[in-house]
Amino acid sequence: MFGKKTVAPQVEVPATVIGKGITLEAALLTGKESVRIDGVFIGDVKLDGSLILGETGSIEGTVNAKYIILAGLVRGNIECDGILHVSSTARVNGDIRTNAIIVDEGGQLNGRYNVGDSPDMISTENQPLLPNSLPEDKLEEKSYLAKSLEIVDSKRDE
Repeated sequence: MFGKKTVAPQVEVPATVIGKGITLEAALLTGKESVRIDGVFIGDVKLDGSLILGETGSIEGTVNAKYIILAGLVRGNIECDGILHVSSTARVNGDIRTNAIIVDEGGQLNGRYNVGDSPDMISTENQPLLPNSLPEDKLEEKSYLAKSLEIVDSKRDE
């Protein structure tokens, strides 16, 4: 997670779009292509391709896809074989297992998560999430700020 440069996934143009204002309820949405959801989907999603959940979109069910970009609401567990990108408007209420994750400032995760090969799940309950959206040239600035805060805290204790 830290020290490695994460590259945003190459997402192909969705073959299927569930538009804003559409509610679709099904036991399972499955396919080899990419899907974009801007409406409401109630049921499980299992894709060999990518899933894009727009700001107006929501999913109530388990999600499994190669790459996932979230801007809407997910109520259910997520499993992602590649990179999961949680944008600033996204909200996830459920557990996450993924190989890599990008969380933009403002993105909300409420549940447990596992990134990479670790078998342990980490809870996000009552834990603030640090944004992972700083440009590379600002990463040193972030480290400098963290070190400065440590110095201030240590002097306060004296």
